[in-house]
Amino acid sequence: MSYKKILFISLLFLIYSYKSTAQRYYFEQYDIERGLIQSQVTAIVQDQKRKLWIATLGGLGSFNGRQFTNYSRTNGLTSNYNVALAVDKSNKIWIGSSGALTSYDGQRFIKRSASSYWTRKLSSTKNGEIFTLRKRSLYKIEKDQEQYINISKDSMEYVSSIYADPMGRLWAAVYNKGIYFLENNTWKSLHFKNGLPPDLEISDILLDNHNRNRLWLVSTKGVYVAENGLLSKEPWAIDSKPMCIAQDDNGAVWVGAEKGAYLIKKRRIIHFTAQNGFTDNTVSKIFKDIENNIWLGTYGAGLFKFNNNNYVIFDESQGIHNKLVMAVSYGPSSDAIWMGAYDGLYEYRSGQKIRNIEIPFAKDESYHINFLHRDSKKRVWIGSAEGGLWLATDKAVKRVDQKSPSPISYQSIIETGSKEIWITTNRGVFTFDEGTKKLNKISKLPGNSLLDLGRDTVLVGTQDGAYVFVNKQNVRHIKNKNLMGSSILCMLKYKGYILFGTSDYGLLIWNRETGKNWTINTKNGLASDHIYSIIEDSNGLIWLGTGRGISRMDPKNFKLINTPDANGLLVECNQNAILQDHNNMWIGTTKGVIVYKVDPMPSVEVKPYITINSINVFPSYKRKTEQSTFKTTFKSHELQERPSFPYSHNYISINFSGIYLTNPSSLRYKYRLVGLDNKFSQASSNSAVNFTAVPAGRYTFEVIAITKEGLTSVNTASFSFEILPPYYQTNTFRFFVFLLVILLILATVYAILTINERRRKLHLKIKLEEQYKIRKQTAEDFHDDLGNKLTRITVLSEVLSSMLRDDDSEKKNIIKKIATNVNELYNGTKDILWSLNPKNDTLNQLVDHIKDFGIEMFNDTPAQFKHHIEIPDNHIGLTLDLNRNVLLIFKESIHNALKHSKATEVYFKAKLNNKLLLLSLEDNGKGFDINKAKSGHGMNNMYLRAERIGADLNVISKADGTAICLLINFSTLKRKQNV
Repeated sequence: MSYKKILFISLLFLIYSYKSTAQRYYFEQYDIERGLIQSQVTAIVQDQKRKLWIATLGGLGSFNGRQFTNYSRTNGLTSNYNVALAVDKSNKIWIGSSGALTSYDGQRFIKRSASSYWTRKLSSTKNGEIFTLRKRSLYKIEKDQEQYINISKDSMEYVSSIYADPMGRLWAAVYNKGIYFLENNTWKSLHFKNGLPPDLEISDILLDNHNRNRLWLVSTKGVYVAENGLLSKEPWAIDSKPMCIAQDDNGAVWVGAEKGAYLIKKRRIIHFTAQNGFTDNTVSKIFKDIENNIWLGTYGAGLFKFNNNNYVIFDESQGIHNKLVMAVSYGPSSDAIWMGAYDGLYEYRSGQKIRNIEIPFAKDESYHINFLHRDSKKRVWIGSAEGGLWLATDKAVKRVDQKSPSPISYQSIIETGSKEIWITTNRGVFTFDEGTKKLNKISKLPGNSLLDLGRDTVLVGTQDGAYVFVNKQNVRHIKNKNLMGSSILCMLKYKGYILFGTSDYGLLIWNRETGKNWTINTKNGLASDHIYSIIEDSNGLIWLGTGRGISRMDPKNFKLINTPDANGLLVECNQNAILQDHNNMWIGTTKGVIVYKVDPMPSVEVKPYITINSINVFPSYKRKTEQSTFKTTFKSHELQERPSFPYSHNYISINFSGIYLTNPSSLRYKYRLVGLDNKFSQASSNSAVNFTAVPAGRYTFEVIAITKEGLTSVNTASFSFEILPPYYQTNTFRFFVFLLVILLILATVYAILTINERRRKLHLKIKLEEQYKIRKQTAEDFHDDLGNKLTRITVLSEVLSSMLRDDDSEKKNIIKKIATNVNELYNGTKDILWSLNPKNDTLNQLVDHIKDFGIEMFNDTPAQFKHHIEIPDNHIGLTLDLNRNVLLIFKESIHNALKHSKATEVYFKAKLNNKLLLLSLEDNGKGFDINKAKSGHGMNNMYLRAERIGADLNVISKADGTAICLLINFSTLKRKQNV
């Protein structure tokens, strides 16, 4: 490259650099007053959760966009003197300091190695490997151990810098050896055709993201660029020692220097210093975050953020003595911008310093300029608050109006389509007569703003709505309820609409054809309801200068859109102080002139990240367990678990924060508590939420962050927990309650049944006692009465028989039959009397009676009656019905055996075993046909009687004998009786 060419480029960059000093750029400073732990910033990194980590010589800090969390030796940090930072793939922070290498996993600091040498630099590759520079040597962290790395195979090599590029490769600068990069675990050297200058110590490296063949090198001798095998020192006007380098997403390269910082973009270089909004301190580290924000760490001035380059500021630092700029206009020359402030008139020309234009005002307080306007003749009209109306050309500034005893405040000015000048003041509306060079008053109406509607029609905005002037004479008040009573500060004609900027109702849009009108205000997203200025830009968008910033609107649908600055600069605009100059929009504010780009550089839309910081549970009493106490506060690293809280701890306070470093104050949050309400809440700026009286159950809290541009956070932060039900709502308690209720019901039913049973038994006992008495009395009466009667019949029969003759056999036979029947009746009544007698209502009495009956029946017969009885003498009680039916069954059986069986032996058995009574009668007679016998009354009666008493009767008859068995189950029989 020739000397002349180098000189030309150097001069060119000097010119561009000089241009940059005439304006102030927007940097946001974070120092110890804003929460930074110490002002000597040495390193900056960003973790996977978007937090910014700042190493200083007084400790370590993390920043979420709103507040700093600081760490020092008191918090477990190994050293407060920290100079290097890196983040590995597990989101662990590595800190290089004096004498130690430390890691932080979000919970505690762990000292990894100790040395008397400083850890100067740390780099993390894409695969998560950590490399460190110490004692001029390179080390790799392997399983928490440092492994020495030799790059150039020179045991005395001096590694001056390391750098990990976006592709994951590690670069290293070896003093007097060259530049190396690590690829496939092999160090490769970058060769230069023109060689590496001797004694060139590289302090920082950058691979150009927009040209991967270009490598930037920062050294004590300046900034070098390696491209296509050539290494060259670029001839920029960097007159301060470079310290570090970085690149933003737009391709601009940033260089930190001993004095301020430099921005290199294409053929333009800007030196940021205290003169244009930055600082003159040394910039030690420049870092680009994921949102393309540039962070600059300095020695002594803390941390700075450069948000974007979509606007610049002209204020006192550039030569305007009063930053309250009320008017902006072209000067007599189109390459000059004039600015009217509260202390005079200023001119800005590209590449030159701002200069003051003298106006021969009569007194200092008259320097308050209210408006500037360049007409079609390239004259500039200057309206002041009390110093009169002036007209400026490229030759002189002259006063137009006449001095008045009462001061006039000139408010606004327009040039109509007929080239006529209209002016509003606090004392009426005026026009300018070009012939007489004088002002003509056409109305006493004080006005704020003017709008040319064409055809000799002018609209005047006042403190009480708008007035229409036709041919300067016909004045009509617009009867619109939204306009009347409103202070109209500015107006704009757009196609068939008129837009009114008011001081209290926002923007009023009026359709002149239909008469329809509506307002756009802060409820619709307008920055403020106080609108000072309106203009349509070259892209057809409408700019609104309000009392709290700049808003833009698309007139096609009258929808508000984002401002060109991502931060939404909070400024108070001034009335009609707005001008478009090429691609720049100049707006006069109370903080100077803000110059926006009409077509701002496109920015990459990066979604915010959100985290839950802590959970607090109230009330905060402690519940003792075997080894721990109940926790009431949970930090972010503890939120992976699902804690359970007792039912009394149902007041949950959740604190969260979205990380959006570009504009943290613009974040809004939506949240929901799944399990209680599945719908997300309305967007709110609150970063904490309280849930009171949460009922028992399982819940998941979810929260998302939303920017004012509508970008939703890349993640949804969530926290799951459980409110344990009170003991009276648990299933166990419900089961026991249910069981208790059932037991109570059963106990009640049992009690009722027991009482009823007692009553029944009592009634039965009384009834049995009554029956007992009746039966006993009946038996006695029956025995006495019937026995006497039968005895008397027997005696009378015998007397009658003695009175007959011996030969009267027929009568004697009759008398004999009477005696036989009497005896049979007496024998029959004996069984009845026996059954009626209550003392015979026992099993022993029954069995003995059957036995006695059998003995009596077989007495004086050829057959022999035998018996075998195995019944304990425990007086088992029997009912009258059971007693009588069993007796009749076996009397019938004994009678049949005696009468029909022709047996020689008859065997009666009775056995009681476990409440089972077995009665049987067996003979060795000839047997009989059971089926035929069932057709008779005797056998059927036996079965009926057995069924009646619930007993089982079994009759077995064969040729060698007959067996009749009766089985009675007293337990079953008793239950049936109780029923």
